[in-house]
Amino acid sequence: MFVRQGLERLQRVQGEVVDALRELHRVKKSYHHLIHIACVAREKAADAQIKARKSEHGIFHFKTGIHKMTAKLNARLKECDDRLTEVRNEYLLTVAAVNAQQQHYHTHDLPLIMKQMDGDIYDDLRQHFTLLCGTEMDACLTTHQQFSSIWDSLTKVTRERNVQEFLEESISFSKTPDLTFQPAPRDKVSSLQESSTAGQEGCLVREAKKWASKAAKDHKIVAHGERVLQMLESRLQLLSGETGLSVEQKIAEVQESVRKAKLSRVKAEARLALLSESVGGTERWFHDAMMQAEEELERERRLSEQRRSTDDFPEEEFELTDFEDYNDENGDIFVETVSSSGVYVVPAACRVLYSYQAGQSDELSINEGEELQVIEDGDLEDWLKVCNSCGQVGYVPERHVQFLCSPAEGAPHLSCSLGSTESRGVARALYSYQGQSAEELSFQEGALIRLTRRHGAVDDGFWEGELDGRIGVFPSLVVELLCDEEEEEQGKEEEEVEEEEEETHQSQTKSCISSSPGGVSPAGVDETEASVPVEISDLKVNSSEAAVGDQTAAQIPSGRIKPCRAPPPPPAERPSAHH
Repeated sequence: MFVRQGLERLQRVQGEVVDALRELHRVKKSYHHLIHIACVAREKAADAQIKARKSEHGIFHFKTGIHKMTAKLNARLKECDDRLTEVRNEYLLTVAAVNAQQQHYHTHDLPLIMKQMDGDIYDDLRQHFTLLCGTEMDACLTTHQQFSSIWDSLTKVTRERNVQEFLEESISFSKTPDLTFQPAPRDKVSSLQESSTAGQEGCLVREAKKWASKAAKDHKIVAHGERVLQMLESRLQLLSGETGLSVEQKIAEVQESVRKAKLSRVKAEARLALLSESVGGTERWFHDAMMQAEEELERERRLSEQRRSTDDFPEEEFELTDFEDYNDENGDIFVETVSSSGVYVVPAACRVLYSYQAGQSDELSINEGEELQVIEDGDLEDWLKVCNSCGQVGYVPERHVQFLCSPAEGAPHLSCSLGSTESRGVARALYSYQGQSAEELSFQEGALIRLTRRHGAVDDGFWEGELDGRIGVFPSLVVELLCDEEEEEQGKEEEEVEEEEEETHQSQTKSCISSSPGGVSPAGVDETEASVPVEISDLKVNSSEAAVGDQTAAQIPSGRIKPCRAPPPPPAERPSAHH
């Protein structure tokens, strides 16, 4: 069994190495093809310039046509050079990634697979020979010397020595030399080059930010996977039969996801190492991304411990919800955690108290009296992410707006019962997701999905929801629960009971209303809360367009990186008013 699994895993890993080499060959072929095109364009441009200079000394002058042709050929030459630079950069990055993958294959994958195939054979051999030697030494004094020699030799029987000798004798498993960039005969550039247009970031800067974020995401996936493996291995010791086989299969799947995430991080770090030689700030971007990933892991760990400490939910329901399967094609990086403030529930309606003109690309201009939808809080940084009636999304100062409903008056909490079989509510997509079958739902980042079912008696990690009139299932790890309609109905029932009690104590009710900051009556609160679902449906229509426009050049979701600048004070609190 171990041999068969090891061979299958070895075939998969070697197949990945072969696919990487094929991709390198494809990029190399494209690079040589563009070199040829650039050389032809350069020769044509040079011939056109020579003809232009000769025509100036002739009898008939056709300068206009010649100059147009020269300009056209020069533009074509510049386009070819830019494309060549792009493909050359891709070739260099691919070479670095393939070298890192081969290094990882020989130093990590291959020893791990061989260890899996060997199993406990060396421990069993050691135990059997030890028992045989001890028995023979007691029973046969005549053979004491021979078996004593064997006993002394057993310490030399180690797996490490055997593996080392096997690798030295086997040519197919010997370490291959590192691949190098092979420039074309007429190409004198053998390093990364920046290619950018005016007013935009260079391609190398975008690549550095993208791979820094990718490495941080892989680190987070590995941390989640190792925690899930510990839970599954501890449970496997208590199970047997078909249930144990199911857990073993899940362990193998998680191990494969962790392995792919580790390999992806190794390749990303190799790319970053090459990019750091040409782009300044690469180490800082990588450090910031890793720090953010560590902070999110710590927050999720505390949240997971808090959930497990609740008596209503056993540990079995949480062992797999914290783990995210590895997906190499996923462009989004970080998983957004639920805000710990708990002051209000998003999306929430608010009204603009002071007009504000956006000063950055991620901010939103607002006018006094305008009503907005808060779709994300700014935590300790005094910024709110809002969406206006036109579907535009951006950050605004928190002190420039006022919430239409009081947070303390029956606002539902974000915590939801994971054990319910039928549940309604609203969830927001943290990532773009493409359905893998006809019954799965596809959506873009930021889309608002109305939930129809979360899960049954057993949590399979998939929820059911409705988006744009289509109902389907999707992974619960790629969305964030915003509100639960069942809890809202429960809150409304509690409010009705409170209103009945308030009618019997009118004097106390009047004193409470007069002492409230906004003077809002309970009926006003109900009207405000009743208007929230309508605005949620409007926000869901424009969420796909807003999600596409908010993606940054570094491919990091802007919704999870709050502005680090200080917000401007309201007009009544400006420092100039005191001078």
